[in-house]
Amino acid sequence: MKPRLFWTMLLAFTLVIVLSVCGMLGFVALAVSGQWQPAAVRETFREFQQTYALSLGDYYVANGESWVGVEQRFETLPAVGPGNFFDYALADENGQIIASTDTKYPAGTVLSEKDLKGGIVVRARNRQVGTLLFDNGPRGMMQSPPAAPTPPTAPARGPRAVFWPILRSFLIAAGVLVTGLLLMALFFVQRISRPLRTLTVAAQQLATGALDVQVKPAPIREVNELTQAFNSMARSLASADRQRRQMTADIAHELRTPLTIIKGRLEGMQDGVYEAKPEELERLLGETALLERLIEDLRLLALAENGQLPLYREPIDPRELLDNAHNAFARQAAEQHVALAVDAPDDLPALDADPQRLAQVLANLVANALRYTPEGGSITLGAHTAGQEGADVVVLEVRDTGAGIPADDLPHVFDRFYRADRSRARSSGGTGLGLAIARQIVLSHGGTIQASSTEGQGTTMTITLPLEGSAALVV
Repeated sequence: MKPRLFWTMLLAFTLVIVLSVCGMLGFVALAVSGQWQPAAVRETFREFQQTYALSLGDYYVANGESWVGVEQRFETLPAVGPGNFFDYALADENGQIIASTDTKYPAGTVLSEKDLKGGIVVRARNRQVGTLLFDNGPRGMMQSPPAAPTPPTAPARGPRAVFWPILRSFLIAAGVLVTGLLLMALFFVQRISRPLRTLTVAAQQLATGALDVQVKPAPIREVNELTQAFNSMARSLASADRQRRQMTADIAHELRTPLTIIKGRLEGMQDGVYEAKPEELERLLGETALLERLIEDLRLLALAENGQLPLYREPIDPRELLDNAHNAFARQAAEQHVALAVDAPDDLPALDADPQRLAQVLANLVANALRYTPEGGSITLGAHTAGQEGADVVVLEVRDTGAGIPADDLPHVFDRFYRADRSRARSSGGTGLGLAIARQIVLSHGGTIQASSTEGQGTTMTITLPLEGSAALVV
């Protein structure tokens, strides 16, 4: 079983804190025990011992060049003596120990020159009168020999009495420090792990189908960015699910309508209500054609949305594209008494595109314009070049003077099965997929398409396409 992030981070913080405090205490213990001392500490001890050697020389002179009573000077030093922090021994000019707190050098012992070599020379009147011997720094408490009995008037302070208050203070400080740092670590670990736990729960809910789940912002920037990305993903999934449900309902409705008509007509013929006349067969054939067109449009839209729509690119003259669209709808426009014209220069640069797909887009836009432009209106097919974000583009426009599109409907004109005029029948208005297909075809060419309209004045459909060799436009 894998550990939780909370306990992993808390353990990591705890180890860092404990190791830091233990390291600090270890250095203090080494310094106190004499096993390790900083250079500054050693130098301080050395200066103290040299100064004390000078004071012993002064004592020797002041005492009539005699060491009598020098033992009392050692007794006045703090933490000096058997079982305490420091040990000193004083030898006279002959190397005989005359005063000592070190059990290794009892009084009366005669030392060799080798033993005296490590001491500090005590001088008086420019001659050596003795040698001061000392341990190389303070000893540890537990390694000290037991304290020797001392007179009641000057009781010796044992190692515990000297150093236990110091160690106790260090331990108390360490405990307070560890407690405070652990509380801080717990606070920060919770600030990190709690939003992640919330995010995990939300992800589990999302996996069960609760697409409306959202996570509150987190106090840490990186985790907050993660929650924002999750919320955006959840909203996208919810939107895609709504679109899928709506598309399924729309497809079912679009398929059901012609199928109902076909079924009703065939049952009527079977019951003798309708005769199998050419007119009835023509109606049935028209409904099957609507079904075939709907299915083909859905297939084409699915390919385009998945980036699998095959494009056969070649250099295309934009003016020729508009002329072909004009020629294809000129008769229908004349029958509706709508003026159809082309407004584009002849020297436009070539496009790198699939001519059949772009002709399909223009045919859809012109058909929609004819459907909504009243008698006496006009439709203009225009083209010109422009510069957009450093890239040269060709702009194709289909402008009409029709009824226009309401502002509330304008953002949805490229959605599947959407129509601003909801009273229009499919038999007169197609499958409702034309503009959605047109948008995907334009996007697959690296271009953009948008609609602008003023209700009661007309609509303009604008297609922006990169020139041959230009980079795709940012949608």
